Amino acid sequence: MLLAAKSRFSGSRIAPRPANRIREFVPDDIPGVVALFERVYPAHRWDSAEACGQYLREILFGNPWRAADLPSWVSEENGRIAGFAGVVPRPMLFRGRLIRAAVGCLYMVDPDRRSSLIALQLLRAALAGPQDLFVADGSNDDARRLCISAGGSAPLLYSLHWTRPLRPAQYALSLVRGFGGPWSAAARALAPLGSVADAVLSRVRPHRLQPGIGDFTDVALDPAVAAASLPEMLRANALRPACDAAEFAWLLEQAALKNRHGRFRGRAVLDAAGQLAGWFLYYAQPGSVAEVLQLVARDGAYDGVLRHLLSDAHAQGATAVRGRFDPAHAQELSDRHCWLRREGPWTLIHSRDAEIISAFERGDAEFSRLDGEWWLRFLGG
Repeated sequence: MLLAAKSRFSGSRIAPRPANRIREFVPDDIPGVVALFERVYPAHRWDSAEACGQYLREILFGNPWRAADLPSWVSEENGRIAGFAGVVPRPMLFRGRLIRAAVGCLYMVDPDRRSSLIALQLLRAALAGPQDLFVADGSNDDARRLCISAGGSAPLLYSLHWTRPLRPAQYALSLVRGFGGPWSAAARALAPLGSVADAVLSRVRPHRLQPGIGDFTDVALDPAVAAASLPEMLRANALRPACDAAEFAWLLEQAALKNRHGRFRGRAVLDAAGQLAGWFLYYAQPGSVAEVLQLVARDGAYDGVLRHLLSDAHAQGATAVRGRFDPAHAQELSDRHCWLRREGPWTLIHSRDAEIISAFERGDAEFSRLDGEWWLRFLGG
């Protein structure tokens, strides 16, 4: 992304630059932002402009944490929206103290104005807010460079993802299909053999994905119980999310509407005494990778909850399971044969508090995909 504005010439005369101003996003701007979205993301069209506008209104003006002093931002040029930076406020706890986070989302600039300073101006407006922490976890390389130039950082630990193959042959073929062209055709032709190979492997090692001896069971997740249990489950982390039952229920309701990765599943894991050991939230789609939204466990129970997740995803027909790396549980992930890779979007942070930055750098933050922008469905269901 170029940050320097380019002049336009008409003969020997310089064409006047459009009058630009950065201001707060208001409900009347929704049609203009929808039109900008359609120019920036033509491949991610909604069923209608009205549906896109309704979702913008719900997420940015109807979320439970809406605050007048943490607005979203637009860049306006001669009455036209040329840039947008969405912000969703989120409360968090840092060492027991309630702090405010601003979650950045849907950061976009008109394709005709990307050589201007709009991107930097929008970012600076968002970073200048009264929040204790600015965070975005759906950022590309251009946004990463821009954020770092504005004083932010990209903590590598929270940009790593773990993957656990469940049907190795089918998962490998899905990677080959991603190469396109003749590779994709070859992978499709080999798909039946892949299914046979995975069936043989499951017979050779039939117990490798079973949750284990009857220490744990899983049941449907109760959002109210989960929200009430968050402080106990995450007390070891310096930085962690904070929400009540109604807020957690709203999050899950919105997350369940996202279907591009499959059907949303939320399961609570109980120990032998029937007490809550943790829970997992993910998207299940037969023949595809299951994407984990959140995995939470109390002290000493992470491995049991993880094993139930892997078993459940296998029963749903997933070829593999993928989630954001949790530095506090590197050993358990390794024990379950998960491998790490830095791919896809970056997690970016900015804070005036060096201790908050340090918590991310040393892996002492609980920051799942449910706590950032990943669960949002601006770019498709």
